[in-house]
Amino acid sequence: MKRMHPMKREQVNKMVDAALKASLRDGCVLLLAAGHAMRASEIAGLKTSEINLKDQRIFIRRKKGSISTSEALLPNEVEVLSKWLADKPSHVLLFPSNKLNGGSSDDREQNELSPVQIYRIFRRYAELTGVPDISRAPHAFRHSLAQHCADNKMDIKTLQILMGHKDINSTAQYYSRTQAEVDAEKAKLLS
Repeated sequence: MKRMHPMKREQVNKMVDAALKASLRDGCVLLLAAGHAMRASEIAGLKTSEINLKDQRIFIRRKKGSISTSEALLPNEVEVLSKWLADKPSHVLLFPSNKLNGGSSDDREQNELSPVQIYRIFRRYAELTGVPDISRAPHAFRHSLAQHCADNKMDIKTLQILMGHKDINSTAQYYSRTQAEVDAEKAKLLS
């Protein structure tokens, strides 16, 4: 089995932009996933009440034993979320899915988008923007954000909090350094 590859930041931005042009909901889903390292199941279960536009915060209930966090929303996220909240159906979930409830087409029960539906959204825009197959899964956004932060020298403890990792070893995988980089850093600190 091939390991998923993180995307370059340009690829992530291209996907989010394509989604925003096509669908406010899809763009909002991808924007939050990309900016907050959210799993498909975390996006699916996101509640409207977990978005606080006044304080510009999002509460993320992490899955898989990770630590839940309240994170700042970036200005572009506030703008897109404001539009989505004004446009979306009134519902406890941020991204409700319309499903027929055994009755007529007017009798709809709104449930959360399934992780499979989120995967399809992600895949649609990944294909549209030419993202390689090895990176065409929602979890690639999670790895992409972590790798981008590590490559740009984010402190490992800060990245651990951002990712919601309980174990620092889960975060350490994003920090690979060559011996030349280690030697240069050591020389800089000790000289």
